[in-house]
Amino acid sequence: MANTLGTSQRPSRRKLSLRRDSSVGSAEREIERVFGLPKGSVQLINPNHRKARSDKLVGTLVVDWGW
Repeated sequence: MANTLGTSQRPSRRKLSLRRDSSVGSAEREIERVFGLPKGSVQLINPNHRKARSDKLVGTLVVDWGW
């Protein structure tokens, strides 16, 4: 049976995968773009609950969170 509702509203996990060598700022913009959110609505935070700098690398943020 064909999907009558069209494509899924949420992107697959692979479309949202971010590279570890990309910046937090570009990651925030990509998340907003993929999910159709307004500009400035996504903020990635450090373990101390402060906003991560936009020039910080995603890989460093992941290490800081202990993943």
